[in-house]
Amino acid sequence: MNQILFNKKINRKLKYIFRVQLIISILIAIFLLVLFIMNYNEDENLENISTIINKNIGISAMYEVNKTSSQSNYLGKIYINKIDLEYAVFNTYNEKLLKIAPCKFSGVDLGKKGNICIAGHNYNDNRFFGRIDELEYGDKIKLIDLIGNEFEYTVYDIFETEENDTSILKANKNYELTLLTCNNANQKRLIVKAYLKEY
Repeated sequence: MNQILFNKKINRKLKYIFRVQLIISILIAIFLLVLFIMNYNEDENLENISTIINKNIGISAMYEVNKTSSQSNYLGKIYINKIDLEYAVFNTYNEKLLKIAPCKFSGVDLGKKGNICIAGHNYNDNRFFGRIDELEYGDKIKLIDLIGNEFEYTVYDIFETEENDTSILKANKNYELTLLTCNNANQKRLIVKAYLKEY
């Protein structure tokens, strides 16, 4: 008899523990779902802001205000037809601007000898540079400056590197473009190198 009562107490206790664990698990799942939705919405909102900037700030609007890129908030625009990418590019880099659109991370102005490095977040393809890993040797990247000059670069190297690798900022070609983003899977940097044929 005591054994039966003891077993009933244990069963009740186990059922209670199971219910508590189930409730905690459901609450955690709800919390994680809310976080996911909030992050997704934030990324989507940033992409929408970037799209609005890109549509409303045409090349002519940019260069009417400032004739040279060094005086403007914008470097120009970047186009990569293969991955359906088109963005205005900020002329300076900081974390706030980088959340809105790609930014010139370092280097020379367009049309100058040297390496121009453009950084963009990888939003796994809520855009910016989420698809540059699809680029291949020979693919084209077009940059247009504030006075409408077009510069067509040809991809010649794609690789990953550590986040503190500054060698990517050096110029390997006379006229070079470096695209930089994160690989969210392994926390490395994905680098696309392209060159511009000399005039």
